[in-house]
Amino acid sequence: MRLALIHQSPGSSPAPPGSTTWRTCLREIHFLGPESDPARPDVLTGADAYALLVEVVCGLRSPIIGETEVQAQFKHFLASDEVRARRALSRLGQRVLADAKRIRHKYLQGFGAHSYGRLAVPYLQGRRAAVIGTGALGTQIVRALPESQAVDLWGRRADRAPLDGPRQLTFSLISDARPGIRGNDPTAMAIAAPIGAEDLDRIIAAYERLESVVDLRSLDQQTPILADAPIVTLADLLASVSNDDSEAAARVLAARAEILSCAINADDAADNAVPVRDDVCA
Repeated sequence: MRLALIHQSPGSSPAPPGSTTWRTCLREIHFLGPESDPARPDVLTGADAYALLVEVVCGLRSPIIGETEVQAQFKHFLASDEVRARRALSRLGQRVLADAKRIRHKYLQGFGAHSYGRLAVPYLQGRRAAVIGTGALGTQIVRALPESQAVDLWGRRADRAPLDGPRQLTFSLISDARPGIRGNDPTAMAIAAPIGAEDLDRIIAAYERLESVVDLRSLDQQTPILADAPIVTLADLLASVSNDDSEAAARVLAARAEILSCAINADDAADNAVPVRDDVCA
């Protein structure tokens, strides 16, 4: 399979017919299918497409260079039924993931120390913490908080709650949120997953003394926050991070050079590969 994709901001345009889409809070990548139009001007193919995808999965295209959440999101995408049904895309995705892991280990170790979750933690310490979301970002925040801190974790499914974390971790279903049920302890909240306005309002109402809110949602996911408390956005957190030191720049250049070499090799392999039909049972 020769890779063909469209890389765009969330919601910029509809997914092409027959494509498979990977969505994150910062981007959408549409992997074109056989019936998609590869002649569109916004389509990347071959080595160019492969290099971009590896850079994204490595965190080189993220506002925080080298952050690790995007790799976990891509791994989750590859495990989806939609991708597994496209055997050629699944195989290519696993190659991308392997290259991204190797290059990250070689050039970007320690780069992701300023990940989104860890940037949020200082705003949550010293009080009760309320974290909305049990995905990779919410789990990272919970694990980064002090072991002795009281933490309320809100999610839609109990089986997604992390098994490790602070000793005083309490999991609650979002559907169970009611006014005042969390009392009047001073509380700081982190919104670490997409959530509708009605559900968010009910969780906010569960706390009588909400002192601050850290909203880690992207602009297209944000809904009004009806809370009488200071609000720190993802843009505020990113503004506090600098990735411009000379050593970091040299490592990024070296990583991108190796990614280009990997992309050329992957494209050559795709040209010589035996076609894999997605509708053939193993």
